[in-house]
Order: sequence, then C-alpha cells, then structure tokens
Amino acid sequence: MSSITTLSNWQPATRYVAPTSGRNSNPIVAKLDAAAATSPSTIVTLSPEALAAASAPIPTRLRYQDLGSDMLKQLDSGSVIPLDHAKLPESVDNKFSLSITTRSGTKVDLTLANVGDEMIYQISSSAELTGEERKALSHLAEGFQSAIDGMAGSNPQVRLGGLTQLDSKFVQSIDFHAQVERPDAASQTLDFHIDDTKRKVSIGGPEGQAEVNVNTSTLEHVGNKQQQEKALKNYLAQFDQAASRGRGDKQLMSMFKDAFSDMNRTAISEERRSDLSTLHRWQLNSHDRTTLTGLSDFSASVTQTPKYSNPLKAREEDNFSYDISQQTVVDNRTPDERSVRQTQQSHMEAQFHTEIGKSSAPTFDGTPQTQNYDYHHINDSASSNVSLNYREGKLKKATLEQVANQSEQVQTFILGKLTADKTTPSQQALVRDLLPTLTSYEHYKGEDKLNDNIFLLGSPRELTARNLEF
Repeated sequence: MSSITTLSNWQPATRYVAPTSGRNSNPIVAKLDAAAATSPSTIVTLSPEALAAASAPIPTRLRYQDLGSDMLKQLDSGSVIPLDHAKLPESVDNKFSLSITTRSGTKVDLTLANVGDEMIYQISSSAELTGEERKALSHLAEGFQSAIDGMAGSNPQVRLGGLTQLDSKFVQSIDFHAQVERPDAASQTLDFHIDDTKRKVSIGGPEGQAEVNVNTSTLEHVGNKQQQEKALKNYLAQFDQAASRGRGDKQLMSMFKDAFSDMNRTAISEERRSDLSTLHRWQLNSHDRTTLTGLSDFSASVTQTPKYSNPLKAREEDNFSYDISQQTVVDNRTPDERSVRQTQQSHMEAQFHTEIGKSSAPTFDGTPQTQNYDYHHINDSASSNVSLNYREGKLKKATLEQVANQSEQVQTFILGKLTADKTTPSQQALVRDLLPTLTSYEHYKGEDKLNDNIFLLGSPRELTARNLEF
C-alpha cells in the first residue's frame, strides 16, 4: 500500500500527466513526476511564442488542480497518515489548509503550499481514523478542491458550498484557510469555519474585508430550499443596489455575495424535519413560516479599504461599508401561548468623489485646476419587523412594519473651495395588519403573496411601490 507520508517532502511542481496504469505510487506524487518520466517521441522546433509560453510561470489554478481532492480521496484507500506535520517555511507564496475534527475527537490536518516552483503537501491525524471516518472525510474531496479552485483563479472567488455538506454523524467541525498571491502581487485570504451551531466566513484583501456569520443552532424557523432561494435572490439584489449607490468595489462585493449565499443555504430535508419534530413538542405552523424569510439568523458586513484620491484634501476619503442582519425570537415554549418575532436590518455608508453633476470620477493631479468636483456622503438604513402573537392557541395579532431611509449629502467644490452643500433625505414606511391576510381563504389555498412582501427593502422608492401593491 502506498504511503501518504511522502507528502511531507518538498516536490517540484510540474504540469499534470496521467500516471501509467497500475503504477504503485501515491497519485499526488505521480502528478508531479509523471511529466518528467515521459520522454518526447520526436524533436520539434518551437516558435518564440511557444518558447515564451513554455517558460511562463505555472498559473496558481493549474498548480493546484485536483491536488486537494486527491489528498482527501486517498483517505478512503487506507493510506497511512503521519501523526505530526513537518514545520512549514515561514513565508510561502500560496497556502491552502483544511482542518477536520471528527465526532470521536480526532483532528486531521491537510496543507497544500508552494514557494515559487516548489510544492509542499502535508497531512496528519492526531489518532487512527475508523473506516467510516475515512469515508466521511473522503466525501469532502470535491468540496475542498472547489474551495481551492475558487481562490486559485486570477479573480479569487468564494466556493464553499461543498464544504458545508459535511456528514454530521462523523464530522464535528471543519476549518478551511486560503492565502493566495494575486497577479498584482497582493495577498488575498479566506477563512471558513462550520460546526453544529454556526458557520463563519472571513475575507481579507487589498480591497477590504468582509464577514458572514450564520447561526445554525436552531432549525425551527428554517424554511425549505425554495423559500431560501427566494430570500437569497432578494438579499443579493439589495447588495447590488447598495454597491451601486455607494460605489462599492465589484471584486469585494462579488466575494461577499458568494460567501453569503453559500453560508445561508441551510435548508433541512423533510426527513431531518421529522426528526426535529420528535425532539420538540411542537413546530412553527404555516402562519409563522409564511411571515419569515426561511433563512437561519445571520449577521454580515463588508468594509472597503479607504482610498484618498484627492491629494489636496487628505480628509476626503473614498470608502464604502455595508452591514445586514436577521434575528428571530420565539417566546414561550408552548404552541398555545407564544410569540414569534423576526427583525431584518441593514445600514450602508459611503463617501466618494464625482465630476460636478456627473457620475464619473474626477481626475486629480494636485493642481487647483482639477479641484472642481462633487463630494458625496451617503447614509442609508432599512428595517423590517414582523410580530405574531398567539393566545389560547389562536393567532390574535400579526403585524409587519418596514422602514427605508436614504440620505445623500453632496458638497460642490470649485477650485477647491466649497460653493454648495445640499443634503437630500428620503424615507418611506409600511405598516400592515397581517391578521386578515393570514386568516383569508386565499392564504389557506396558498394563493396569497404575503411571503414575497416580508423581505427587507433598502430603497424608499421600492417600499413605496410595495405600499401601493400590498
């Protein structure tokens, strides 16, 4: 049987060539030496373009192609796993690590890294794994590789959906860390954690930071996949609107949206929902679920790195920050006397420069002649609150309250001097008694659109339209 201990050694990085059938070697190591072992059958003359391509550095995406999945798949083959990691170099160009803790308490660590064209592969386990544990870990192979591939591309992406599909019977927690050097030599990081009660993603890079936290400690107010996809579609649209209005960085917002989507797909199967009902005496009914988003409670934020585009006005930052959250509270643990409350809220603040009366950015060169511009300060907030109250088993009160606030201050400068300062506020509120809708014939038939109208809206204009239609 091939031993995986050789993965603690340094190995040269080469392009992948499939190993010879039946070769008794570690498949990961085989990827590294197969190309060197294959001799050319003919001699050809390469063009200057081909020579340049052949001598070009191997892209990070190709360097790590399939390596993460192969490492995990080997666990199911019974390969020997060392107890300890060798010490890594203090500085590496790229690094991907996966730490898995099993239900029995065994910790398995995997690392892929490179320094230039030299590669490091490491795997260790704090104790011997059972056959079932090996199988459960090997099933994470594609998820691990997908997370690597996402971060290894020229434009890093968050692809963590596969790692959220852990077998909770054997896997207690997973931690994934990625540190990659981008084509512009900047460092991009991604950290992910998942266990029985929470999911967390942290993103860091030159554009800024983002974080998503999801509380999975309770499943009682979690909806089905269809309801969750509808909620995610609504939230992603809100993110796009906020980024457009506040001039948020596209790359950072793209990673934030991917992380938010992957972390919030927490819908449980009907089988697990049946198991849940046996643990509790009651569950939320159709009235309750119709008025909720279907998502687990969460908090998420994105903060852009400030820029100072005007050399003559160092205090004028170009920045963007956005945060959003949901919290659900179910009081009184009996079905006849209970209340259900869910709060969604968001806040966005941004500052940026534009040409006077236009949307394009000005060009500053440090001279007074380029000091003609508008400086914008945006401060927006929104909230949505739904509340249900039951007495003696009957729904007695059901309300929905939503508010959207927007404020934009525009300061106009001519030759660097303030000539105008105008603030434009906008607000819209919606208040509804949901009791008539929840007790209507259309609701019992499932034909009402109540659930479509409980999602957060950040724009007063959108809330005005909802007020007219709902």
